[in-house]
Amino acid sequence: MQLPGPLEAALASADENYLIGLCNKGTVNRAKKDLEALTAPEIQVEGEEVTVGMGEVVCRIKAPLGESLCSCPSGGICRHRITAILWLQRQMASQADAKELPKEPDFQQLRDYPTEKLVKQLGSKGLSDLLARHWNGLGPSISQTSVITVEMPWLPATVRLLEPLEHSTCTCRSKDFCIHKAQALLYWQLVQGTANPTMLEGALPKEEMEQVQDVCQEVRRSLTAQMVTGLSRLPPSVCETVQRMAALCHTARLPELERALRALHGEYAAYFGRSASYRNAQFLLRLARAYRLAQALETADRETTGRLAGTFREDYQPVGRLELYLLGLRDFSGRSGYEGTIFYFWEERKSRFYTFSLLHPTFYEKNTWRREDAAPWGLPCTLRAAKNCSLALTGARATRFGSLSSTQECRGALLGSRDPASIVPKEALYTDFARLLEERSSPHAPEVSRLALVRPARCQTQEYDHVRQVFSLRLLDEENRDVWLEVMYRKETAKRIDLLEDLSRQLQRQPMARPVFFGVLYREDDRLKLYPIEVFTDWEDSP
Repeated sequence: MQLPGPLEAALASADENYLIGLCNKGTVNRAKKDLEALTAPEIQVEGEEVTVGMGEVVCRIKAPLGESLCSCPSGGICRHRITAILWLQRQMASQADAKELPKEPDFQQLRDYPTEKLVKQLGSKGLSDLLARHWNGLGPSISQTSVITVEMPWLPATVRLLEPLEHSTCTCRSKDFCIHKAQALLYWQLVQGTANPTMLEGALPKEEMEQVQDVCQEVRRSLTAQMVTGLSRLPPSVCETVQRMAALCHTARLPELERALRALHGEYAAYFGRSASYRNAQFLLRLARAYRLAQALETADRETTGRLAGTFREDYQPVGRLELYLLGLRDFSGRSGYEGTIFYFWEERKSRFYTFSLLHPTFYEKNTWRREDAAPWGLPCTLRAAKNCSLALTGARATRFGSLSSTQECRGALLGSRDPASIVPKEALYTDFARLLEERSSPHAPEVSRLALVRPARCQTQEYDHVRQVFSLRLLDEENRDVWLEVMYRKETAKRIDLLEDLSRQLQRQPMARPVFFGVLYREDDRLKLYPIEVFTDWEDSP
């Protein structure tokens, strides 16, 4: 059988990935089964196409393969057409003079697709978001075989780019060239160097950069006035001024500067509220950081602005099935304007920590509803009630730093209460504080990278500091290297301090006791310190 030249070339280059791109994996698998049961279809070559008769259906296969037709009522590429294509490929392979399959295509049509058309379809906001992700390294996952697969989980959407482009598919099921396909193609062109991100900046309206510069200039002027006036002469209304600037930064899509100003507002609130936790050094650090960031953003080009501005939240990526153990939780009330509860998990199979936050903003209004009373992932109880219990999550999503999503696609099952020593391996306990300092206390690391389970050789109780209102406990390893456990008195830490004081009295009666402390490590001055989240007094060594 002599096939038309264009069709023969199309069949030779269409591997399984290409066929899946034309339809889906399920259709291809069904077509493979149909192929095994297919006996002697009726074949007729007509010009540049081949007619394949298979019982009651007739397929007309031509190049490009996506333009093939079938007599069945299916609107897309059906299993009959895929079966016919697979049968023709089998006949080609069985011929003695079968040609070697070509190598991976160069996708020249996709490279040549006008970038300006993609920019026009995305619009200024879509292009701005795309460039920000590209500059921050938060773009999609791209794999390339006979098709280009672009996974964009934040939408969520997965696009398979084919040649010709009109045969590309998207999980949104749009038959048109949807916005997801435009994003995927432009991301790919940026990675390939076909599209220049610097040149794409010119397609964005200048008003956007002017808004950023105006907001940063106003922030810098306001902070300068605050520094010149001096803290002791500032009125309490400065809190409202800082809140207003933070709202402007939110509108201008400058999340990092907004967070810096929310944190500064928290310092002002602590000062005017005469909080014992207020520290001049911390206030000056917050003020200086906000000023320097505003100054850098005011004079930055668009690429640098994209990096400095940051993102409002991390993207959640699929992580599959997780087997989690709820080690502990803590009530949180940050000076950045959020409060709620943070839950801390140990994942058994990956031997790492995950966190889940139920927080709400307090800078707009005081929200009295406690989100931690909710049951995420379809669990039969709240997370507070699941403390020291194991649970399994299916279809879980998390950020690269281990923050879990509350997506409804994830389903959880409660597995019951268990002893933490049976969950956490012995090697995950830190008894050598030199290793603890090296591995878990990087000052610029995210919180999940500074979580640790610490088991000291002994503990030295300390007097409660009534001036600073700080409870402290000195933890020592076998070499007398120390870690200082400290908790400053606040409304949300009052119960925690009561429990630690009970522990301190217990340690005085039983000085050889070796509890396990779970918490967040940080460095302050020349000391390594631990903020305790949970204390396990009856931790049994695993066999």
